[in-house]
Amino acid sequence: MLSVLFGASVGLLGLRAAAPWLPSAPLCEGIRLEGETVPRGSSLERFFDERETRARARQVRLVHGLDGFELTLAEAGLHVDRGRTAERVLAVGHKGPLASRLRAARLARRGGVDLPMTYVVDRATLALRLQALSTSFERAPVNAGIDLARHSRAPDVSGRALDVEATVDALIGSLDALASGVETQLDLVVVERRAAVTLADLQDIDVTKVLASFETSYSIHKVGRAGNVELAATKLDGLVVPPGGVISFNERVGPRTRAVGFHEAPEIVGDELTTGIGGGTCQVSSTLYGAALNGALEVVSRRSHSRPSDYTALGMDATVKYPEVDLRLRNPYSYAVIVHAFVVKPGKLRVELLGGEEVEKVHYRYTVSKVEPYLRRITEKAFLPPGKVMRKQKGTRGMDVHSTVVIRYRDGRSETRTFFSGYRATPEVFWVAPGFDRGQLPVLPEHAKGVEGEQSASDDVYAG
Repeated sequence: MLSVLFGASVGLLGLRAAAPWLPSAPLCEGIRLEGETVPRGSSLERFFDERETRARARQVRLVHGLDGFELTLAEAGLHVDRGRTAERVLAVGHKGPLASRLRAARLARRGGVDLPMTYVVDRATLALRLQALSTSFERAPVNAGIDLARHSRAPDVSGRALDVEATVDALIGSLDALASGVETQLDLVVVERRAAVTLADLQDIDVTKVLASFETSYSIHKVGRAGNVELAATKLDGLVVPPGGVISFNERVGPRTRAVGFHEAPEIVGDELTTGIGGGTCQVSSTLYGAALNGALEVVSRRSHSRPSDYTALGMDATVKYPEVDLRLRNPYSYAVIVHAFVVKPGKLRVELLGGEEVEKVHYRYTVSKVEPYLRRITEKAFLPPGKVMRKQKGTRGMDVHSTVVIRYRDGRSETRTFFSGYRATPEVFWVAPGFDRGQLPVLPEHAKGVEGEQSASDDVYAG
């Protein structure tokens, strides 16, 4: 008992003797954070605010070889981990055995205790920001191709994509060094994107074999439209579709703009014919669709025009609009198929699918289940001189068309596929001068049911 009391007395005397050397405030005098002394009597919270503001303004260069991009740590969602940093700072001179506390306090007063800040980032914020920045950095792979005109093969080129999650992990692992400015650059984690069609895939393709073909005619006198048809065919030509691969007309041909060579030409917008960039491109997609039906390719997505097309049979058209409306076809064969789109002679477009033997027989037929008459639309145009009238559009009846494709293969199999095409009734359009006597217009055509906005003569929908 006496020994216990004696030990306690010695401890108390030691603590009293050491008291002047221990920190008298929660924050030990002279303590430093990342090389900067925390001012005596200052608010630790204010000190954290200043360091956080400075760290968030730092710019980090994220690189891969010679390429890359920059972001600030504020964009990465960086903050000081105030709880963990304060716990570490306040423990100096206050926790542990007395001798250790004395040593720590003495060392701090001499500027010998320099603690790191602890930082955190919002992982979701950082991932979203990296994803947004990576769009200019990533590269799509380029498939190997065959130049049918030059009888040459172009090699495939691998692309690259940012591994967002791995790059987030790398940045978090280097966060303290980046936030303190010790490091200003970080390597991106990049994954290779292999081409779907490689040069090896093309070695055994026999371009002399024609799986299927289809032709349509166009007017060479409609110069803008003819140019669009020929340009779209050039872009489509040479496309290699691997086994199981999907043709996307829009992805292959791309946007229809002046910058890439497309011209103004008539096109259908709503229910009226107007002028737009790229008119005529749909004839190329429809010719490809005809070849696909003849070659028994699988139709992934296809939409008919709003009205029948004069260059192909009912139900054998495929409208496209970049990027919303696409024609997509799948190659069901065990070999690659090459699309050969070319002008046989002025005014004659042909699409061939190369690489395999043609199926034994494909029979196409269609039935019209419903026919709808059209209206006459009369629109006043202030720029027309008095008494002037112009017929801007011929009316067409609406139709519901059901197509059937019967395929007979060389191995004895047969298959029947059905497709639907809904053609809307489109109005007969007259432009007239203000005040024009509408009684001077021609009588309504046989299949018109009345004038738009007036009582219809007949609203019948009948089988045809």
